[in-house]
Amino acid sequence: MSLSNQSKRLVFAVLVALFLAFPTSASAKMDRSDSSYVSTLNMTDEQKEKVYGVDSSTLAKGPTLQELNEENPSYVKREYDHKQQVVVGSVIMFCVALAMVLMNNYNPKR
Repeated sequence: MSLSNQSKRLVFAVLVALFLAFPTSASAKMDRSDSSYVSTLNMTDEQKEKVYGVDSSTLAKGPTLQELNEENPSYVKREYDHKQQVVVGSVIMFCVALAMVLMNNYNPKR
């Protein structure tokens, strides 16, 4: 089943149109995000609130998560058994190496 010359041209024109349509939409999206970028490096808190539209009266005032953890740490310091980890890792690596050797030497025609 062969396509006629006219249908080949139509398919080619559609593909070219699709190819040219996507970069323009991608560049428009990039321009939109670039124009909304605002550097808040040297801004005061009031200026940041004005840019972001944050109402400071609605923010909850209280200690931060870091301050709460400094007063009463909720984490448990973990003690690791490194010797057990080395033994388990070595056994796993030996099994993997053994499986690789066995799979490499397997030949059903022998």
